[in-house]
Amino acid sequence: MAQEKIKLTKKVYDKSVANDLLNRSFSEIIGPNDITNNTNLDVNIKQLFTLYNDLFYDIPKIGPQSHTTLFKQSRDYIGNYFDSKDAEIESLIDQIVDLEQKLSNEDQPNEEHPFYRNGSILVDRDAFWNIYYMDKATRRKLGGNENSELFKDLLAAMGHKGDNWKDGVTFVSSEVISKLAPGPDFGPEDMSGAETNVEEEIATFANSFNYNALQDGELNPKNYPITEYTIPSDYNPSIQYSTYQNSITNQIEQANIANVSSYDKYREYLVNRIKIVWQSEKRFEILKEKYENDKEFGFTESERNKASVLREAVVPKLRQAQETLVYYKRLWIFVKNKSANSSNAKSLMLEAQANFEDNINTPVTDSERSEYGGWKKGINNFPNIDLAGLTGYTGEGGNLY
Repeated sequence: MAQEKIKLTKKVYDKSVANDLLNRSFSEIIGPNDITNNTNLDVNIKQLFTLYNDLFYDIPKIGPQSHTTLFKQSRDYIGNYFDSKDAEIESLIDQIVDLEQKLSNEDQPNEEHPFYRNGSILVDRDAFWNIYYMDKATRRKLGGNENSELFKDLLAAMGHKGDNWKDGVTFVSSEVISKLAPGPDFGPEDMSGAETNVEEEIATFANSFNYNALQDGELNPKNYPITEYTIPSDYNPSIQYSTYQNSITNQIEQANIANVSSYDKYREYLVNRIKIVWQSEKRFEILKEKYENDKEFGFTESERNKASVLREAVVPKLRQAQETLVYYKRLWIFVKNKSANSSNAKSLMLEAQANFEDNINTPVTDSERSEYGGWKKGINNFPNIDLAGLTGYTGEGGNLY
């Protein structure tokens, strides 16, 4: 058989021509008709990720076609992308700022007053209850008088060992004290050296006064029964040795005793409640004044911000205590007399019972509430109760300084 020669021809394209003839896009993975076909789309997505995983370490980290580009495009497409590390970074930045503030304060030497050095205790020679602690050239008012535990502890901390507290202080005139730069008030927490924890301090009074006069059953005089009795027309107490007359006399005496007892029990309960709320109101007033002082004169912005938060938290408690005292004042007028005879006890309790609903349900006015505030303001609203002479703290939620 004759051999036939076959001529093979190989056509070679240069790079510029090849780019015009060849389609280098990923049309094999996702075609225009595949977008409407969920099955093909799922398959193509799987192929894409398979190819991505195979080429993962071959893809550059940065550049036009890199991991960085893929990440940015995906992040922009998702929108509002949140990285949990961002919150941690923000928290760390806040801590850094706070630490820098503290370091800045520590780097600054404590200022000294030219005459009254830091650490000295000043007492107003005209008003012993006004006591100040010098700190950073400012006067810090103590939340207590010369008999308070805070003052005694401060004296001991300053090294005073004598029996006479006057030997451990410097007496200064009111005029000179007023010229000294004011600083934040000085309280028991300053003795510990611990930084004020807002949450812990709020907890000392936030749940300390949840009393509601409207829900106090013992405050209602109707729960203290008054015995009514009618004296027969033929009753003659001058007749002796009469069983009939004696029985009537006995009934009257027992009714009078019961009525006086109800009066005394109600009055005693009200006295105790007035003392408790009176001291609670004074405590909240002291805290409010302290926080307002610290808000204005705190040494650092952090201290001033904390004082602002604490002040807003204590104001509602102060208002609640003052409103409770308004209710008590309305009720006290009926039982203000310590001794009441049987006739008065009965009539006063009946009057208190008749007016109780109106007294307790009538809203408190701003004028009534403003009668309280300050150490002795409103004390005359409760005659025959020695509120000024209270020594031991019986209020709710902590102690007075």
